[in-house]
Amino acid sequence: MLLARGLKERGHEALVVAPKGAPLLDRAADAGLPVRALTLRGDLDPAGTWRLARLLREVRPDILHLHDGHAVLPGQLTGRLARTMGVIAHRRTVFRVRGSWKYTGRVDRVIAISEAVRERLMAAGVPEERVTVAYSGLAFPEALPRDRALAFRRELDLPENAILVAHAAALTKEKRQLDLLAAIRTCAKEGVPIHLAVAGAGAMEAELKAAATGELAGRVHWLGFRRDLRPLWAAADVAAFCSEAEGLCTALVEAQGAGVPAVVTRAGGMTEVVEEGRTGWLVPVGAVEELAAALIRLATDTEERQRMGGEASRHARGKFSAQVMVDTILRVYGEVLKVRKRTKEAPARS
Repeated sequence: MLLARGLKERGHEALVVAPKGAPLLDRAADAGLPVRALTLRGDLDPAGTWRLARLLREVRPDILHLHDGHAVLPGQLTGRLARTMGVIAHRRTVFRVRGSWKYTGRVDRVIAISEAVRERLMAAGVPEERVTVAYSGLAFPEALPRDRALAFRRELDLPENAILVAHAAALTKEKRQLDLLAAIRTCAKEGVPIHLAVAGAGAMEAELKAAATGELAGRVHWLGFRRDLRPLWAAADVAAFCSEAEGLCTALVEAQGAGVPAVVTRAGGMTEVVEEGRTGWLVPVGAVEELAAALIRLATDTEERQRMGGEASRHARGKFSAQVMVDTILRVYGEVLKVRKRTKEAPARS
C-alpha cells in the first residue's frame, strides 16, 4: 500500500492486484489507486496463471512486482510473454529458501526486506547481483500526547511506578513468548516493578495465558489483536521481542520509531533494527537470563531509557521510512528496465 501510494505521488502509475476480498483492495481504492481482484491458489494454479497473463496483455506494465511467494511461479510463467517487462520478486521471511530456481529464471531482481533475508537467498544459490535490500518502510505517525499514554496505562490499572514492557506479535512458537514470560518472572523475583503488555493472537494464546501465574499474576496484560499499536508504544517504557526468526519485525520498527528502547534476540533482521548500546540491547535466542538482565538494566536506569529512546526514534525514522523504501525500489525498477531495453535491442541469435 505504501509503495503504491509512493509511486503515485512520484507521478507513476501503479495497479494494485490482490485476491478478491483482500482488505488491501478496499484501502487502495479509498486512496484513489486503481485495483483489480485476482486470486492465485498456490504456486501451481493454471486458471489463476491464465487470468494473470490475460491481465498483463491488457495492461502491458513496465514492471510486474510479485509481493507474495505464491505469485512468483505464475509471474515467472507469464513474464515470458513480455520480453521488455521487468519482473521483480519480494522476499520477506528468513525461513529456508527451497531452491534458487524460484528466484532466478525470468525474475530479474529479488528485493529482500533485510540483509538477513538477502543472505538466505544467496545461501540458496540466488546470485548476489540479483538481490537488493529495501527495508520495509513505515509512514511513522506523530507521537501521541502524554495524556493518551497515561490513559492507556490507567486502562491497564498499572501502579504509578510500574515499568511497562510492550510486545506485539502473533502468539506462535517461533516468537518464543514463553521466554519473555520467564524473563519477566525473573524481573519480578528481583523486585523490579515490571509489567508486560502483549498485543496479538494466535495458536499459543491458551498456553501462554496458563503460564502467566505465580509472580506473573496481575503483571501480564493480554490486549488481543490490535490494529492500532500507537497507544501501546506511547505508554511503554521498553519493547521486547525474543523470536528465533524474523525477516525484519515491523512491530519492532514501529516501537523504535515511537521512541521506545528495545531488548531483542539476535534473530534475522532485528539486529539491523536495534543498534546495540545505542537504541537497545541484543541477546542470544533462548537466553532467558540475559534477556531478564537487559530488561532489568533498562527498567532501573531512567537516563539510559530516555537516551536510547531518543536515539531509537531518530534512527528508525531515518532508516525505515516509506520514502526511503519507495526511492530504493524505484531505483531497482530503473536498473531492471535498462537491462530489459538492452535485451530487446540485442540482435537475435540462431
